[in-house]
Amino acid sequence: MGLIAGCAGWDRPLLLAVSGSLLIFAPLAYGAVHTWAYFTVALTAAGLALVLLATAIYWLWAKPEQQMFLPRPPLWGAVVAGLVLLLLQIAPWPQSLVRWMSPMAVEIRSLGNGYGLAPYLPLSLNPYATLLEGLKVWPAVVIFYVLLYTVNSRRQLQALVVVILAVALFQVLYGFAHFHNHLIWGWKNLYTSNRLCGTFINSNHLAAYLTMAVLLGFGLFLAYWEGVPQLATDLAQERRLRLWSRAENLEPRVRRFILLFLVLLLTVALIFTGSRGGMLSLLMGFALMGLAIWSRRWKGGHLYMMGLFLVAAVLYSIWLGSVPFLNRFLNAEYLGRYSAFKAALIMWREFPWLGSGMATFGEVFYRWQPAELKGVFFIQAHSDWLQLLAETGLLGFSLLAGAWLLFINHLARQWGNRRDPFARGLGLGGLAALAAGAFHALGEFPFHIPAFTLTYGAVAAITYLALFSHGHGGRFEYFSYVTMKFPGKRRLAWGVCLALLGLQLAYLGEIGYYWQAERAAPTEIDSTQTVPPPAAENFRRALTYNPQNSRYYLGLAEALEGAASREPENTPEADRLLRQAVFRAPAHWGYRLELGDFYLRHYREAPGRYLPQALRELAAAVQLFPESGELHYHLGTVLAWTEVHYYGLLPPEMRNRAGYHLERALKLEPQLKKYINRKKG
Repeated sequence: MGLIAGCAGWDRPLLLAVSGSLLIFAPLAYGAVHTWAYFTVALTAAGLALVLLATAIYWLWAKPEQQMFLPRPPLWGAVVAGLVLLLLQIAPWPQSLVRWMSPMAVEIRSLGNGYGLAPYLPLSLNPYATLLEGLKVWPAVVIFYVLLYTVNSRRQLQALVVVILAVALFQVLYGFAHFHNHLIWGWKNLYTSNRLCGTFINSNHLAAYLTMAVLLGFGLFLAYWEGVPQLATDLAQERRLRLWSRAENLEPRVRRFILLFLVLLLTVALIFTGSRGGMLSLLMGFALMGLAIWSRRWKGGHLYMMGLFLVAAVLYSIWLGSVPFLNRFLNAEYLGRYSAFKAALIMWREFPWLGSGMATFGEVFYRWQPAELKGVFFIQAHSDWLQLLAETGLLGFSLLAGAWLLFINHLARQWGNRRDPFARGLGLGGLAALAAGAFHALGEFPFHIPAFTLTYGAVAAITYLALFSHGHGGRFEYFSYVTMKFPGKRRLAWGVCLALLGLQLAYLGEIGYYWQAERAAPTEIDSTQTVPPPAAENFRRALTYNPQNSRYYLGLAEALEGAASREPENTPEADRLLRQAVFRAPAHWGYRLELGDFYLRHYREAPGRYLPQALRELAAAVQLFPESGELHYHLGTVLAWTEVHYYGLLPPEMRNRAGYHLERALKLEPQLKKYINRKKG
């Protein structure tokens, strides 16, 4: 069984070994949130896909007389639709069409001097960030299909589960070993307080990972429980003890006990992360397992076992000192997240159909940031589902949520039809893990952590294979899911494989160029190290690899404007670069501020040109971040100065507005009063 069943013996072990290595590497590399880590994951996943596709093409060429059957899981359509949605957001469209589909996007691009406008515009307010987000998610899709087409035995499935459990155990041991010094590979983690984080920077993300591992491990425990040989009840005590001591009876029970104890340790560690979302997700996962067992009248002992397991985990954690972490449920510090949720819903109302573009929340958010969140930096909405709604609109949200529900329903229906103990146990654990991960995403952003997304894809493949594969002696001989049949010359199969090969090569090339650009001029956030500002030549080299990243244009402009390299001939180029930065990320208030200040620095060269442009860009920055008192103060003081010295150059809509902005600044930032009084004096 499997796509590569008839090929050389090296391909399957290679694919499985590399897949397992990825599942180990990504969590250990700070969750693969940094450039070097997620690009490594992406390049490796691309290599996996290329090997799989090359194997399929070889099989088509070497055995043209055989009929070919390929699994066709329900997620095929969702993946294709997701790619189409990504292209819709990043492709340039006529401005009139964009104005019709997303009026707010055009309105934001029209702010200031209109440098965000062009005859053809993308729907996304940062196409590069949107494409990069898609490139980060793609490895999870790849590992799902690689495992689906490669795994052909229960032993391999168990090995994958053991890899996930082993990584989770390492996270726990490493986290407790550095619980007080908060070190991750020598770097001091300043973001975790006194909570367990392992090698993840955020304790909530470790909790999401542990939740999946616990539920998957408990499902494997149920599968082992069913497989333990039972002794006759009428045996004499001496004979019963003698039979119990035999390897064939003792070994399965010891293995089952060790697994249960390991899962218990992971559950206790989850409590020490202090993640309320993680603990609630775990309870939801166990509740789902209990409901499934009860509805199918499966063994009632499983329900008692789950109850005892959870009670034992809580009591053990309390004995170890987890009361402060459990008390976090009494701490109602949810105001910030609720305000972010509210802002995400407002964003969705402004971009209802196709959203503002994936990975644009952190830039667009400030336009609708509630006053109570003043001074708080939100890159994510702390709810993957609400952020998905805001960034992809109703179309993207319906697509992903609908595909997920159909997939889970498909798995649940198949679970109800299976009678095999291994399939029922591991399949139920996988179902609970998938549901718990999605539930956790209601109040956190685990799916923006590449390590979690990658593991989630692997768990989906494990669950699918456990439920739909059949065989004897531990090997999968056939599968019961829908297939595609390629008879005859199989031109369609050749076309599909070659198209996927081309797509994967394009992905590989794009990732390679992006990584070369980041190596030349690092601009992505890396909380573990401080990178000195790149020189102008570094930014120029980065732009040759990746001309889509707005940060490279901004960085090069700032380098040219630096004190050491400021030359009059650099002014036109810096102006062009800053305009390019605004065009490629028009919702970023910082770019508008930078461009406005650039014009102010050069206003003496051409006051009639630069002063009106500066004021419009500063006004755009205020419109994009209306709750910033400092921006209002900056605009108000510049307007007041211009009214005195260059009143005729004031744009008509900005005349007599200095007082309003200064009053607004004082209301938002009362500490600015001393500066405002000093200006008046």
